[in-house]
Amino acid sequence: MFAALPYKFKIALLTLIPLIIAISGIALATAHQTKLLASTQAETFEQELLNTKKNELKNYMELAYTAIINVYENPNVAKKHAQQEVYDILKNMEYGEDGYFFVYDYNGVNIVHSRKPELEGKNLFNFKDDNGKLLIQELIQNAKQGGGFTHYLWDKPSGGKSVEKLSYSIGLDKWQWMVGTGLYIDDIEKGVFGIKDKANNTNKKTLLLTSIIAIIATLLTSLIGFLINLSEGKLATQKMRDLTNKTVNFQEDERKRVSRELHDGINQLLVSVRYKLDTAKSKLLKPNSETENTANIIDEADEILNTGIQEVRRISRDLRPSLLDDLGLDSAIKSLLSDFSERTNIIVDYKNNATNTRLPQEIETAFYRIIQEAVTNIEKHALSAKHVTLKIDKKRASIHLSISNDGIGFDKQTLEQTNPERGLGLRNMVDRTELLEGFLTVNSSIDKGTTVIVHIPL
Repeated sequence: MFAALPYKFKIALLTLIPLIIAISGIALATAHQTKLLASTQAETFEQELLNTKKNELKNYMELAYTAIINVYENPNVAKKHAQQEVYDILKNMEYGEDGYFFVYDYNGVNIVHSRKPELEGKNLFNFKDDNGKLLIQELIQNAKQGGGFTHYLWDKPSGGKSVEKLSYSIGLDKWQWMVGTGLYIDDIEKGVFGIKDKANNTNKKTLLLTSIIAIIATLLTSLIGFLINLSEGKLATQKMRDLTNKTVNFQEDERKRVSRELHDGINQLLVSVRYKLDTAKSKLLKPNSETENTANIIDEADEILNTGIQEVRRISRDLRPSLLDDLGLDSAIKSLLSDFSERTNIIVDYKNNATNTRLPQEIETAFYRIIQEAVTNIEKHALSAKHVTLKIDKKRASIHLSISNDGIGFDKQTLEQTNPERGLGLRNMVDRTELLEGFLTVNSSIDKGTTVIVHIPL
């Protein structure tokens, strides 16, 4: 399915999918870290509050113990009277809305309970809270061990339902009593829940904000991609039109050149041959004709005909040299340079280090056309050129061509702006090179000659 999508959509998907994945990953990682942080904060908050509650319970217990110690340890007070006095003290000691003291003997019989006096006198040793904990036994056990904390569920006076409670108990061993007090810690649970709820809300907001950012980023990326594609599409379309026009114009120019060559060269020669032959024929038909003069006319016609044949061969070679197909690039270049040197009297120094093997046909054709275009430009424009150097080198993964002349040179930018027709040949050379995924560079300056360098990968 992906392979069937248009190229532009593939590029868009390859841009958007990683973006969406990255944003989603960041959002999930942020949410996860926020959740972990909230959990850590909640645990820390819970532990700190518990420690605070424990210290608070110890302080209350110290106050209660201070209030009863003189009675408890006074040997001059009868045990029963002392117990009654301690009973009255603890019965009336309260703090806060739900703070009170309770007393059990080591057998589990309730002695003091200010909030639930109906429990007094009852044995609750085997009493279990809603979670099944034998809380009275644990309170007594902690008291016997010198004091300790117990967690359990108990009815909250101000709430009317069982909630988590933390109690601290100590022992009055002489009387076999356990004295305890406790604080309800449902507020800790509410605080922890509040932190977690706040973290969840933060996560939801983070995910929502991330989603909005992702949507905006996706839309912006899509819009930018669309605008770029639109711009590139227009540019590509314009380049295609220019290339098509250039190709058509090149074909038309080539047709004009061939037509001009045939009309101005071959046609005139053939007309001249026909005229000579007609003249010879008319002389032969006359009585007492001069045979020697007629033979000279026929010889002239034959010479003109030979010139026409040479012109046809030249035009054919320019269109597609047979040497390139039959003997290869090196022979075709030598023939081209020989004709060039003969026409222009320019000395050519040619060196080819890639003659061991035939190159691919498209490279040989491109090199030949580039060299042909280069020597044509030298012939037309490098008016003071006396020497041309052409060198071909083959390396492991590429082949290189260098063409230099000592002509008048030119400024490339100025040439393209002031005389685009002259720059067309250079543009054709560049196009042929880029078609084979190579590159062409031109080094030239006024009065310092010109060097064309071509690199094409093999």
